[in-house]
Amino acid sequence: MSEFGFATGLALAYSGWTALSLAMDRHYADIYGRGKELDQATRKRYRWTGTLALIATFAVCVKLAGWTIGAVLCLGTMTMGALLLVLLLTYAPKRAVPFGKLAGLFSALLALMWLLA
Repeated sequence: MSEFGFATGLALAYSGWTALSLAMDRHYADIYGRGKELDQATRKRYRWTGTLALIATFAVCVKLAGWTIGAVLCLGTMTMGALLLVLLLTYAPKRAVPFGKLAGLFSALLALMWLLA
């Protein structure tokens, strides 16, 4: 298994869970303050972005380990990404969004390095 491939999947999972959590009122209010709400267009964009990132995580894991082990690897990778996000939302909620954006950009760089290696 490639380290760049696994790191790509983990970065995609973290950024996907971050986008999906921002689409929820409670997590958005935890980060930006109580009483602030998203408009419907932004909420829909966050949902689509998060869903596509998690689908890309599945695709990366299947590419890494095949259909049989790749699905299990995907579940573990998504669990690890969610655990990182939960810990960050608990202790430093304002840092979750910049780290999610950084993870999304970093996943593109990692994917490029993985495909070229």
